[in-house]
Amino acid sequence: MAVRSRLMHAAWRCAAAFVLAGSANLAEARQGEPPLTLADSAKVGIDIPLETVRGVDAGARRAALDRETLARSATDSGMHDKRLRVADLEATSITPAAQGRWDDLADGSRVWRVQVRAEGATDLRLNFDRFALPRGARLYVIGAGRYYQGPYTQADAMNGTFHAPVVPGDTATVELQVPNAGDVDATSLDIGAVGVGFRDVFGREKAQTGPGKSAACNVNVACPLGQPYPDEIRAVGQYEFNSYSGGVFNCTGTLVADVPHDKKNYFLTAAHCISHASEAQSMVIYWNYQSTTCSGLTAPAGGFFNDDSHGAMLRAFRADADFSLVEVNGALDPAWNLHYAGWDASNVAPSGTVGIHHPLGDAKKITAGPQPATTDGCITPTTGQNTHWLTGPYTQGTTEGGSSGSGLFASATNANGAPRRLIGTLSGGDAECSTTTPTQPNNGQDCYGKLAVAWIGSGTSSADRLRDWLDPANSGALSLDGIDQNETIVIAPAGHSQHATPPGISARVPSQAVRAARSVEN
Repeated sequence: MAVRSRLMHAAWRCAAAFVLAGSANLAEARQGEPPLTLADSAKVGIDIPLETVRGVDAGARRAALDRETLARSATDSGMHDKRLRVADLEATSITPAAQGRWDDLADGSRVWRVQVRAEGATDLRLNFDRFALPRGARLYVIGAGRYYQGPYTQADAMNGTFHAPVVPGDTATVELQVPNAGDVDATSLDIGAVGVGFRDVFGREKAQTGPGKSAACNVNVACPLGQPYPDEIRAVGQYEFNSYSGGVFNCTGTLVADVPHDKKNYFLTAAHCISHASEAQSMVIYWNYQSTTCSGLTAPAGGFFNDDSHGAMLRAFRADADFSLVEVNGALDPAWNLHYAGWDASNVAPSGTVGIHHPLGDAKKITAGPQPATTDGCITPTTGQNTHWLTGPYTQGTTEGGSSGSGLFASATNANGAPRRLIGTLSGGDAECSTTTPTQPNNGQDCYGKLAVAWIGSGTSSADRLRDWLDPANSGALSLDGIDQNETIVIAPAGHSQHATPPGISARVPSQAVRAARSVEN
């Protein structure tokens, strides 16, 4: 099970939080009892061995990627995908047997610590290629400003691996607590790669991404535009993942209901974000990352990054319709109060639309658009015909890097069918805020892969269509209401989908050696 109860200690919540640049709000981690390194003052100054990976000039890296985006937009008539690269992957191998230090404690337990540094990084992500802990062992990751994530246990592993959530700063400390000294030999950890961040997703250095950093015409979901969509807003999550071709990216996705309403953790996003099993396995999804106020940036009571899931299984994807369906690993904490969104695969254009997404790593935003038209895909490469909805210009809000994979919903005033149902996922486009009037959207447009096309896929395999997963009994339903996470229903015993993972997907997990080689590319 990939979630833990929040055993929060008020004093340590304050110590671990830090002030976001440009706002007085706190961004808190998913934290339980604090690590010994922070809780015991005698341990704070301990000499912890340091391991280094290649650093980054964050400003120069951002500028180079922005130039690449502009060049790609010019080549593709202004249209481009809206992923956001946030970090580079650096291969390494850091294990308790070879690096760090072990300390014996008076109660008979042992503690292992190591520091990992990438000079110049704005934030770090640690990827454990091996993650096997004995019973009772707990692992923490500590970043700048006494910010920490954890504890994590063996229950958080997926296929023997673990991808830790992001922590701020260029140095992370790993602390492993093993309650019985005799269990040390049963511990197997290997930090196989480090995501070296340059986008400053915590907003500590006044970079142009992260909380509060999207363009001026974006609209918080707490604003009047978002008020008719409280359920759909709770279905949307931002996630980071390791790209198969190298680097760490941000995209957006939507938790979706299935016809049995049995709350399988199906999460719909774009194929140009997730199309390999290893990418799905590396996902870290942040739920409820949104401001509670319309103007400014006010974090929820638990903080922006408190609610997170780790890892997913790729169930289906299709390139021409640009959709990907994953099943999120583990249970979703009932305290998160999420929603499984309803959908419409009838291929009927609603009279109006809204999009809910995370632009530039920012808190959740909402856009309003007109009745969409049918089009081919708008990003390169694209195949097939009539696979997408074309929407825009927006009347409120826009989309940016990081919005890829986000959902397009029928508006609450839809005159052409049921309101508030998901009809597509964002591929990209040329919509942005106006350069002459920055608080207003420009005249650009975006294209969203049609749910109706994703529904039937090629017609031959569950690996490239939604129908097998969202309507497992083949009832013929083409639309569905959503369901709340905590709504009581009578179902068969819970668990992952009973469909076998299609061979074409399971074969797409690269070997450790191949992943390590790819991690140093770009």
